[in-house]
Amino acid sequence: MKRYFIGIDSDGTAFDSMTIKHRKAFIPAMIRVWKLEEYSEKVSEICEYINLYSPTRGIDRFSGLKVTFDSFKAAGIPVPDYSGIDGFLKDAGKLSNATLTEYLKTHEDAFLKDVLVWSAEADAVFQKEVETLMPFPMVKKCLEKACPHADIAVISSASMQSLESDWKKDGLLDCVSKVYGQEFGNKKAQLKAATDGKYENICKLMLGDAKGDLEAAQSAGAWFYPMIPGREDESWQLFCDRYLDIYLDGKFDQLIQNELLEKFNSAIKG
Repeated sequence: MKRYFIGIDSDGTAFDSMTIKHRKAFIPAMIRVWKLEEYSEKVSEICEYINLYSPTRGIDRFSGLKVTFDSFKAAGIPVPDYSGIDGFLKDAGKLSNATLTEYLKTHEDAFLKDVLVWSAEADAVFQKEVETLMPFPMVKKCLEKACPHADIAVISSASMQSLESDWKKDGLLDCVSKVYGQEFGNKKAQLKAATDGKYENICKLMLGDAKGDLEAAQSAGAWFYPMIPGREDESWQLFCDRYLDIYLDGKFDQLIQNELLEKFNSAIKG
């Protein structure tokens, strides 16, 4: 085990896949499954705001679905009875297709059955869309620079299957100590499992593009380096050329953190 730890989110941070995920997979699948074609323009607008352009950017798909259907209802879009998702979110613990499948064995619910269809269909479309998608250009260089000095872990709400497929690209897995996906729980749980009792707080850093990544970092007592949505290439370049050295020299401090958070919060105002 090395002195330093770096956790890295996948979708939207290491890979330019957030927009693709929602515009090409999750939103079209949602429109098909719940027959929302008549409201497709408004549906897309609401979904993109929640998942790409607001403080809820990066929210897990199941919690995000609850927020989305609340917004549909408020906007006058007809929705089915989706109250069943509350029980799943409360009781399931780890949120994944697998845990939803298990939950449905003891909880008969038409909406949740549709949720599972939507989630699986969206995953299949997304995987096809990103088969040839490569990481942001500076990712490999940064990982190669960091891995002699830091343990590196993938911290993501995506499935393990998709993460392992994506991170094989460009040889990224060669620099990674551990991959954590939705099967390990939410990002807070993942980061806790990866770091708890293993590293000093000043030696823990999380890279992400969403509020959920920041909250996971804060819950683990870790620093947070933001990938600014729409400026990811610039963010990676700055990290590799400046902030990684500052971090590994033990000079990443609260002043630097505050400056980075100010830029991040300005980019995802809600």
